[in-house]
Formats: sequence, structure tokens, C-alpha cells
Amino acid sequence: MNLLKRELKANAKSLLAWCLAMVFLIWAGMVKYDAFRKTGDEVNQMLAQLPSALVRILGIGNGADLTSVAVFYSMFFLFFMLLGAVHAGMLGALILAKEERDKTADFLFSKPIRRNRAVLIKLLAAVLNILVLDLVTCLVSIVFVERYNTAGQSLAYPVFLVVAALFFLQLLFLGAGFLAAAAAKSAKTASSAVSVLILGTYLLSVVIHINGDLEYLGILSPFRYFDVNAVMFDRYLSPGYSALSLLLAATCAAGTVKLFGRRNLRG
Repeated sequence: MNLLKRELKANAKSLLAWCLAMVFLIWAGMVKYDAFRKTGDEVNQMLAQLPSALVRILGIGNGADLTSVAVFYSMFFLFFMLLGAVHAGMLGALILAKEERDKTADFLFSKPIRRNRAVLIKLLAAVLNILVLDLVTCLVSIVFVERYNTAGQSLAYPVFLVVAALFFLQLLFLGAGFLAAAAAKSAKTASSAVSVLILGTYLLSVVIHINGDLEYLGILSPFRYFDVNAVMFDRYLSPGYSALSLLLAATCAAGTVKLFGRRNLRG
């Protein structure tokens, strides 16, 4: 319990900064929406002139109406995924590797705390950080979306599903971050590996958006696991990809425990 409190306290300032960044993103986006909806069809005419590949990357369906708050909010998912992946991946890499970087590994991972238990506590602390970030994202999103919602039907549940999809994505990259930290020789190497993974899988998703013939490669990019249009408008969260995300995250966690239990720590 003391270790959990220590980790939560150590990451509190960083978590606050990420929460504020998410709040600012949502606020700025909805201010932009307020301006867009007042222009009426002009914004939709502008959308029609954009390259189709760019429209698909943004997650906008053909003939979408950007004066609809639900359609406009669905575009946030791309930015949520990128920010969420970076936050989760870096958190996973650094929360474990920092002990060797800060020369506290011998103290922390010695008796009476077993390595495996310490790793699991750090994993729990990281998941709690993600949950807090997602809770803030969800609540602030609902407040702003409902403020501009004129459809009559509440959009709170679709917004919740969007954030739930984000959570599965974050768990996957969190697990990857932990695994990278357990396998790498330094915190810098671990964070670099996670950065390459995030950038590589995102670029793959962009390539698939541009070339539909490569759709079969979608399973290699977590950014392709959840279609925001299906989540937001059909209220459908893919159980298959949700389970796959959890399975990959759990596999990474198990690999982390195994690798970290064998390595020689530099305290």
C-alpha cells in the first residue's frame, strides 16, 4: 500500500498536466465547433473539398454533417488516441525503468518487497492514472457535448463508449511500455522503443486509410481496432478487438514480470 501511494504521489503532477491538456483539447475543439455550426452549410462545403483520404483519417463518414455536435466530436477520437497512446506508453516505460535511472532499484526491489509484487503494484498505479485521465476526459466531454446537443437524445452513452475504446487502446500501449522497460537496458531506450511503436502503428493506420486494399493489416495497428463511427453512432464497441487489446496487455504484463524477475538491476 505504501508503494502504491508513493507511485500515485510521484505521478500526480504529470497526471494533472495530462488532464489539463485533455480538458483544453476538448474546450478548444468545442469552441471551434460553436463557430462551425453558425456557418451552416459552408463548413460542409469545405469538408467536401478535402481529400477523401484525409476525411477517412479524421474518422468522418461520407456526407457527414459537421454542424452536428456528434459528428464533430467523433473527430476528437483521433487526437484522443494519439495523446492517450503517448501517455500510456511513456507511463508504462518510465514508471518501471525510473528506479534504475534514479539509482533506487536496489532499495525498492529488495526484501521485504518481492520484485513481482512491486511490478504489479506499479502496474496498478499506472492503470489508476489512466482511469483518472479517462474519467476527466469522459465527464468534460459529456458536459460540452450535451451543452451543444440539440438532437433531443442524450449523447452521454456514445461519449462513454468512445472513452471506453480509448481505455482499451491505452491498456495495450501501457503493457507495451512495461514490457519495453523490462527488456531495455535504460529508461531512454525503453521510451524510444515505445515512441517507435506508437509512431509506426499510427503511420500504418494512415497507410491503410489511404489504401483500402491493405485492410488485412489492420490487426497490426491498435489505431484501427475501433471505428469511431460505429462506436459513436451505432453504439457498438467491438468485443473481438476489446478482448484482443486486453489479451495483448495481459501478455505484455506477464512478459514484464518474467523478464524483470530475471534481470540484474543497476541500483
